[in-house]
Amino acid sequence: MSYRIEDFKNNQNWKPSFGEKLGKIHYRNKNWHAEFDPSTGYGDIHYDNIDPTESLASLLKHMYQSKTGKAVLIGGAGLLLDQILIGGKVRKSIIKSLFG
Repeated sequence: MSYRIEDFKNNQNWKPSFGEKLGKIHYRNKNWHAEFDPSTGYGDIHYDNIDPTESLASLLKHMYQSKTGKAVLIGGAGLLLDQILIGGKVRKSIIKSLFG
């Protein structure tokens, strides 16, 4: 079943959100997540077992459930360890090699 984005923009229970599909417009109502196509204004709703807005721990658990979320968490942990252990040398080296 498809839904119209207009019904979510004006509903105080649904808050603008973000999600794995970067090309979509996202709204969230606790465990319910709506994703809309920006060109048509229509989209679908699905239920997430974990409400990522409940706490930082629930956000991390929610992210861990997807491949993209795991990649973001692992990358973030790597950057954090790089900064803590060696002052960001790896990050600085990558930036220097990419941007000269």
